[in-house]
Amino acid sequence: MPIGREVRCVFCGSVNVAPLSMFGTAQLVSQYYCHQCKSVFERVRWRDDAKEEGEPTDEDQAALSAVY
Repeated sequence: MPIGREVRCVFCGSVNVAPLSMFGTAQLVSQYYCHQCKSVFERVRWRDDAKEEGEPTDEDQAALSAVY
């Protein structure tokens, strides 16, 4: 679950959710599982989410490209 950003189920509003997959049907979404209503849902991954989850940001990619 992203740090500092509460993920709620889009069906029942519960915060009792767990990350299911970093990528969903597209690279810009993550999949979550709701323990309350037992649904799988997707959430759009924003640029700040990548930084909080430890993924490389655009700035990191640019720095790596400059080195290589």
